Amino acid sequence: MSERRGEDPRVEELLRVNAELAAEVRNLTLGYADAPRPAGMPTTRRLGRLIEERDQLQAELEATRSELEAVSEDRAGLERQNQEMAVEIVRLSAGLFGFLRRARGKLLDRE
Repeated sequence: MSERRGEDPRVEELLRVNAELAAEVRNLTLGYADAPRPAGMPTTRRLGRLIEERDQLQAELEATRSELEAVSEDRAGLERQNQEMAVEIVRLSAGLFGFLRRARGKLLDRE
C-alpha cells in the first residue's frame, strides 16, 4: 500500500486492517480458507477501544466546529465594522468640512 503524505497514522492502520479483513472474508467466501484466523486481541476489547476513540474524536470535532463558528462570527463582525469605517472615512473627508479637517491636520503636523 502506498503511503500518503500528511495522513494520520491511525487512518493508515485502519485502512491496512480493513484490507486484511476484506482479503480474509473473500478467501472464506471463495472457500480458500476453512476457518477465520484467530484475533490478535479479543474483539470486545478492540471494539471498546474503537468506540472510545470514535467518541473522543467526535467530541474534538464538535469543539473544533464551535470554535470555527465563533471565529466566523467574529470575522463577519469585523468585516461589517471595516465597511462602516470605510463609509465614515469617505464621509468625513468629502466636501468643505473634509477639506477643512485635512487642512487642520496638516497645520497640526507642522507644529
